[in-house]
Amino acid sequence: MTWKKWSHSDLEKQFNPRAAIGEEITTILAGWEAASDERRVELEGNFDIAYGDHPLMQYDCHVKSSDKLIIINIHGGYFRAFDKSGMDSHVADLIKSGFGVVNINYPLCPEVTLTSIVKTLGIGISHVMEYLEAKGFNQKVVLLGHSAGAHLGMHLSHEPVIRKKLVGIVALSGVFELGFIQEISIQDDVHLSDHEVNKLDCLNFPPLLGPKYYISAGGDEPSAWIDQSWIMANLLTKRGDDVTLHVCAGAHHFNLVDYLCDGNHLDGAVLKTWINALCKE
Repeated sequence: MTWKKWSHSDLEKQFNPRAAIGEEITTILAGWEAASDERRVELEGNFDIAYGDHPLMQYDCHVKSSDKLIIINIHGGYFRAFDKSGMDSHVADLIKSGFGVVNINYPLCPEVTLTSIVKTLGIGISHVMEYLEAKGFNQKVVLLGHSAGAHLGMHLSHEPVIRKKLVGIVALSGVFELGFIQEISIQDDVHLSDHEVNKLDCLNFPPLLGPKYYISAGGDEPSAWIDQSWIMANLLTKRGDDVTLHVCAGAHHFNLVDYLCDGNHLDGAVLKTWINALCKE
């Protein structure tokens, strides 16, 4: 891709959302935490269900029999940061739209490798699906991921245990190629190997053929970051997948999630309608 010809500083500005947004990032993330702390009381169900020994191998389950569909949410953080708890406000918004939500955590780099994260989340998804079945929840499933979570959701689509229930994948401001990570400061934490770049790049190893795809980026994001969503959508469309590509005007890497998880927001209502349509298939 064209990024291979760019300077280090250009790559950092284009592919590191923290660098692109600047000092405002601290306020944005503090806002996510505060909103989640305030709205966590709205969330019924079970928190911190363990699917392994590591303290981050846990998920929350906010699902009822009356829910139209179950969304499995995978947080972002460039494989090295964040926690499911910081998205509880977004989870509350999705629940208000009539969806059940499973919100999953996973161990992070540099403690573990990206290869390990993918394998660990495979274990997590198996545990989630077994838990839902044991509870009598048989609704269809959508994988929703933000940023690195979008990348991970693409890989999780191949897990055998989820294939029969998986009807859609929502990728919000996703990172799908991996090679440029080796050229920017994120590599200091992620330590991607050449083998991982070749094996886990979503252009080399695309997601499952069959589910519908909703791929979105913020209109105020760097052009190369928006291109990540366009390139992924283009690959899937040429393959024969049913793909919706949505560039959300005026949104950056983080408030894109605020807008699209809120069914009362103009752009969120579009996504809500798309997910509702999957319930009828």
